[in-house]
Amino acid sequence: MSFSIKPGEAWYVPCPADEKKTKAILAQFEPLFADKKKTWIGQNIKYDLLILKWYGVELAGNLFDTMLAHYVIEPDGKRGMDLLSAKYLGYEPVHIEELIGKKGKTQGTMRDVELEKIKEYAAEDADITLQLKQKFVPLLKEKEVEKVFNEVENPLVKVLTDMEYEGIKIDVEFLQSYSKELEKDAKTAEESVYKQAGVRFNLASPKQLGEVLFDKLKLDPSAKKQKQVNTRRVKMFY
Repeated sequence: MSFSIKPGEAWYVPCPADEKKTKAILAQFEPLFADKKKTWIGQNIKYDLLILKWYGVELAGNLFDTMLAHYVIEPDGKRGMDLLSAKYLGYEPVHIEELIGKKGKTQGTMRDVELEKIKEYAAEDADITLQLKQKFVPLLKEKEVEKVFNEVENPLVKVLTDMEYEGIKIDVEFLQSYSKELEKDAKTAEESVYKQAGVRFNLASPKQLGEVLFDKLKLDPSAKKQKQVNTRRVKMFY
């Protein structure tokens, strides 16, 4: 575990693989975890909540997920912590691949990393997350998405955590029955389109759909056809 309450400072608490020993360590933080006045900041904090839940720990305070905050601020694009740090803080953090290798069969785990290296990585991770939160709070207000974040996206984190932890029972019979119902509705809608168009065509074909809408039905007289571009492979010689 790593914590940061002030930019530039952080603490790392190593937890062993032994479940009982880790639970004993977590028990020392129980007053902190139970404090409803605390706000817990995390990058994809749902992952952290799930890990804690497996050890019987739940956070009573509020949450602030920096990944979700960035999502409502800027819906498009990637939002990994390393990228966000470089973009908003101008700082390139230590990449996890430098410690455990690239993804794949040969990738190690954080337990394989020596304490001196892992403490720096984990502490930096917490520090950057705190600083990102400080950057995103004014941006949420500037982009006028505070309400969406505070009332829609952020509150769902604990709900989704519980759903992933408990699992979801699927009513297969209902879904199969509903699928047949939707199939009938889709067929009815398809026949309605053909009736109004006065011709049967491939609805999945943009070309045929365009011909029916603009050439036959004349829905938009000003619409212009896009010329087909003849593309060929060109060999370059130097």
